[in-house]
Parts: sequence; C-alpha cells; structure tokens
Amino acid sequence: MADKLTIQNSKVTITTEEGQKFERAESELVEMCRQEFVSPLGGEMLPDGVKLLRWQRPCMLVIHQLAPHIRRFRWITDDSPSDFGPGTTYREVRLSIPYAITFALFYRRGKQLFLTGSNELYFRNEPLRSESDALYFPALLNISQIPAPRRTRSWICTQHLQQSPGMSWTAQLEALLDHTFNGAFNRSSERHEGASGYGASKGVHESLHPVERWEEATAKNEMFALTVPWKPAKITAGELAECMLAEASGAAGISRAAPKNVSGSLVGRFLNYIQNGRA
Repeated sequence: MADKLTIQNSKVTITTEEGQKFERAESELVEMCRQEFVSPLGGEMLPDGVKLLRWQRPCMLVIHQLAPHIRRFRWITDDSPSDFGPGTTYREVRLSIPYAITFALFYRRGKQLFLTGSNELYFRNEPLRSESDALYFPALLNISQIPAPRRTRSWICTQHLQQSPGMSWTAQLEALLDHTFNGAFNRSSERHEGASGYGASKGVHESLHPVERWEEATAKNEMFALTVPWKPAKITAGELAECMLAEASGAAGISRAAPKNVSGSLVGRFLNYIQNGRA
C-alpha cells in the first residue's frame, strides 16, 4: 500500500506503506507549505529595483536592477603608492554605467534575514525581462572574478560593509548597494583574488582602458555604456540563481536531496518536517 494522507476535521492523518500512522493538526501542514513557498519578508515593502525574489529555505536570493546612469567613482590613481588600504590615492571619475544587476543572498536565522558574503554583480545593455536573459561581467575594480565549479563568480567583497545590528533585509540590501557603488575602487581584487571585472574586460572595447578613455566616451555620449559589448558571463539570470542557492545550501550543510526512504511527495516532505525539520 502506498503512503496515504487524509485531512478531516482539521486533522492530518498519514499512513505509511509500512503501516505506521501519524496524526497532526492541519495547521502544521499549512505551516510547512508556508515555509517552503513564502519568502519571510517580515512585512517589508519591496525596495525599488527588485526584479525577483527566490526563496529556498533557509536562503532568500534577491535580484536587484539599477537603470543605466552616470556615476561618480573614487578610482585609484595610476601613481598610487599602494594598490589598496592605507596610503592609496584616488581621484573622481565620471562613468557611464549600463543596467547593473546585483544578486544579493540572505540567510534566515530565527526570524531574521542576514546578508551573506556571497553576493554578485553583473552588467546588461537591456533590462532583465526573463530568467533566461544572459548576464555579462561588470568592468569594475573591486568586483572579483573567481572560478567556481559551474561558472566564474563576479563577487562583491563585503569585508568593509557597514551594517548595524537588527537591520531589516531591505536596509541591508540598500547598504550593500551603497557599499558596491559608492566605495573606493582600487586593485584589491587583483592582489587578493587574482582578477577584477575591470582587468578581465580589457579588449572588449577600445574606450574602456585606461579609465580616462571611459571618461572621455562618457563625456561625448552619456549612454555610452549601452554600446559596449560587455564580456559574456555565459550564464543566465535563472541559472545563476540556481547556482547560488545550491552553493549556499552546500555551505550550510543542507542537503537538497530527499532524506533516505522519504520521497519528494507531499507525504514524504511532511513526514520529514514533523520528524526533523520543524522551524
């Protein structure tokens, strides 16, 4: 006899194929489904620019998009005595930026969401319209290119990200964006991870390197960034979301496979929930 689940008088009864019987309140089944499919947003309004939320307990991935714009950066000078840290010298540069797509990964602990250190940035010349849309590497310093099993990561270092205890996930997202675009751009990625998005983008357009050419191209055409054939990341938005969530599950020691002798059916998931996985 196959596993059987019945609901009657607000009570869930499961009878397994081995003949074991479990009874639980219907509300527990509802709570399991809620935890599986409903992101724990905590009543927060979605910030402007959020394109997609993907919830896979205990992680939430937020895909955020900035529209094309002109941005002033603190950019390391050619004659800086240091590549990063104390002693580094900077100057202001004014650069045209295309659509900037940030993948921000949060981890739920208790009832709160916490920003992880696994966040990534990509460029596009068109807005995101579908999970099948391709991504491109951003030609920016401090965005590290790191080989991963299924792709090359376009990683945002958050070592010096300023956050306060108890910040909502929306405030943490805003802090990440501010940190990413308004920090100091130096050669830290080259020295620590081996390559930055800017260094790896040499050759994609004659007006990107050195940065003075990018400034000149921006002064002539403020939409210059939308004409650049950015370096393909060879991955779509949906594929990257799957990769990041799978990697987060592995890092947290969470198996994405069904437990032994438990199927992926509703009965199997509910048995696993009441025996091991209540939250």
